[in-house]
Amino acid sequence: MDASWRALRIGSCVCSCVSVGCGPDADVRITDESSFVSAKIPTCSLEGLSLVSGDEPTSATNFGAGTSMADEGHADPRPFFSFFVTSQAGLFGLSATEHAPAPDPVDGYGGNLGGLRGADEICTALARHSNPGDRKTWRAFLSASGEGGTERVNAIERVGQGPWFDFRGFEIAADLEGLLPDASGRPRGADPRLSRMFSDENGEDARRPGQDNHDTLTGSDACGRLYAEGAAGSIATCDDWTSNSLHGIQGDLAGRGGQVPVGHSWPRAFGAPGGDEALGARWISDHTINGCEPGAQVLAGAGAPPGDFRVGAGGGYGGIYCFALGAQPPGL
Repeated sequence: MDASWRALRIGSCVCSCVSVGCGPDADVRITDESSFVSAKIPTCSLEGLSLVSGDEPTSATNFGAGTSMADEGHADPRPFFSFFVTSQAGLFGLSATEHAPAPDPVDGYGGNLGGLRGADEICTALARHSNPGDRKTWRAFLSASGEGGTERVNAIERVGQGPWFDFRGFEIAADLEGLLPDASGRPRGADPRLSRMFSDENGEDARRPGQDNHDTLTGSDACGRLYAEGAAGSIATCDDWTSNSLHGIQGDLAGRGGQVPVGHSWPRAFGAPGGDEALGARWISDHTINGCEPGAQVLAGAGAPPGDFRVGAGGGYGGIYCFALGAQPPGL
């Protein structure tokens, strides 16, 4: 592991030069870094990435009760359907899969999605529940550090070459260049109806009336690459999506200074300190939260308060983005 941090198991408060939270058996990682401030969106490119093809087969996996595969003879009614952000109801209502645990029905998964394999199974289960007959290979838009012996990977590398469309057939991007954020933080190539408001696995707007549910886990920076948080990416990815107890450095109420990055499924304007016009709208990585504990907070409108290490503390429920490989444009 990276020498710049240390892991502590605590049952009481820890005092140090860095503010940390307290809780029974909380896994707190403290780095020597004192601040990780969100920067303006850089000019993103695909240079140096290892990209997957769009024709990888779907594995035969048990996706849990209520999300079983349809009969083999049932054709995919939406061969274009290839992008969504997980809804809270869909996510919290899943059963355990081969790699993913069952979520708590009230608090959800937190950061423990069963690793990348489990996260991919979650995406597949939701897609097949809403679109019976779906046979696509689904991938969660998540980066992984590889610190636990698994593969180090950038989220943008995992999702194929495009194109991608939501449940309704609106395009989010024709290719990876279009998926990268523009100056406003939204996907460059997105249909305007989808750019401003992502949709869930049922084609419904990600935002619910009266709810502040924008934060979406990615473990990534604004360009879709593994987030550099001073601990080799292990905190940013909740131990490569296997921990629901990990704590990082606490950020401020604007989401600056924490170590677990989240993007926004719909733009939420915080204001623009320093002239940062994209703040509040970045779909891949807008700000940070403090930790990986389960829990939803969808009726608030601020960043994660001190001592709150839930994945939903800043306005969310631990949702993720899902993309499918090898989708066909509508009408083909």
